[in-house]
Amino acid sequence: MTAYSVQQIKFEFISYVKEFGADFSAWSVGVTEDASAALFHEHGIDEARDIWLWKPAVSPVAAAMVRDWICTRQGAAALAGEGRQVFLFRRGPASGAPAVA
Repeated sequence: MTAYSVQQIKFEFISYVKEFGADFSAWSVGVTEDASAALFHEHGIDEARDIWLWKPAVSPVAAAMVRDWICTRQGAAALAGEGRQVFLFRRGPASGAPAVA
């Protein structure tokens, strides 16, 4: 599996969110060892209907750096976890994921 740098993932995630209106406050970002399980089982994301993306980082530290930067600088909601895969999804009524209060 190809691993991506912090800058590569940040660029790709920002570009992806901008395709859907650029409002990071409607998104959640997390890190894990198994992005598929986190997205589709833990957070209830519908693979076909919801808006989501994940990328493997070069290390767990790099993955945490991406999550922390997107949440601190862009306003996304941070999800607890550890691992080298970074994932994000849009929350709200259009997804299976709950909105953050």
